[in-house]
Amino acid sequence: IVKTWNFPNKKEDVYGWNSHGTMTLSCIGGRMHGKDLGMATGAEYLLARTEVEAEPFKEEIWWQMAAEWADRNGANIISSSLGYGQDRYYTRDMNGQSHVAKAANMAASKGILVICSAGNEADDNSWQYIVTPSDADSVLCIGGIEHSLELYEHISFASFGPSADGRQKPNVCAFAHTWAASPKNNGAYDKVYGTSFSCPLVAGFAAC
Repeated sequence: IVKTWNFPNKKEDVYGWNSHGTMTLSCIGGRMHGKDLGMATGAEYLLARTEVEAEPFKEEIWWQMAAEWADRNGANIISSSLGYGQDRYYTRDMNGQSHVAKAANMAASKGILVICSAGNEADDNSWQYIVTPSDADSVLCIGGIEHSLELYEHISFASFGPSADGRQKPNVCAFAHTWAASPKNNGAYDKVYGTSFSCPLVAGFAAC
């Protein structure tokens, strides 16, 4: 871990708030008892917190700031296991025109591979679409499949494409049911579900 920055609180400490970041990071850089478990344990990491519980629009600004910070500090890949949907938008808005989608495209234009979760909205009949910024045209949108090595079938909750303007999304799929660090369980690990975990698995693969 090279650098950290907490954008909502304007300080270096990004820990102790929510276990989600640790769980997703473990898919890429996880080690346990001296054994490499993540996809890219030899990589260097920048950790940025941009989220708060209330989901204000300011989170999209913080995401943009984090992408700029990542660029300044030499990031090659952004792994972003988050997305904004029905709390803020209509499905017709998932066309790559949100603020955070434009920020993601700008990061991609600087040469960063931006990888984002498609979302977990398929079980919600009112919103089965992907979420933003995975709808951005230069973002690698990651959908979810079951963990079976034989079936490779869509996992029930993973958001469907295409984007609202008809572009093929998700672009790539990966397991959305895997094992990850469980900080609340005495530092052990646990089964986890979500395209939040598909995203870092692809990011780790890309880093390799």
